[in-house]
Amino acid sequence: MSEKGLHYADLNADAKETALKSFIDYYIDQYEKDSLEILGSKVDNGIMGTINSILNLNSFMGHGDLAAESYRLSKSLYEKILNQLTTVYYQEDGEPVKDWEQSWENQEVKLPSED
Repeated sequence: MSEKGLHYADLNADAKETALKSFIDYYIDQYEKDSLEILGSKVDNGIMGTINSILNLNSFMGHGDLAAESYRLSKSLYEKILNQLTTVYYQEDGEPVKDWEQSWENQEVKLPSED
């Protein structure tokens, strides 16, 4: 393992599952806050659009049920996103080295603002 941690692709199956579920929970939280700009600047927006459509169709669900449904319907899409996020590192157990909020906090400041 490097000093920074492991990339998603380098995790074992159990660790990938942990990372995936953690990311889905974070993604839905950001979706509900209408705050996916940072992620959208780093990954394929077509993938995010498909995930967001599924989330929108099931928005009547509570967070936990929505996460489970989104996992069921969009697992492969989330995996594609995690593979594209090459600057995010994980511990061997799949937990992010920096939690998701902390990872994006500094980057939010760098986003261009509208005048």
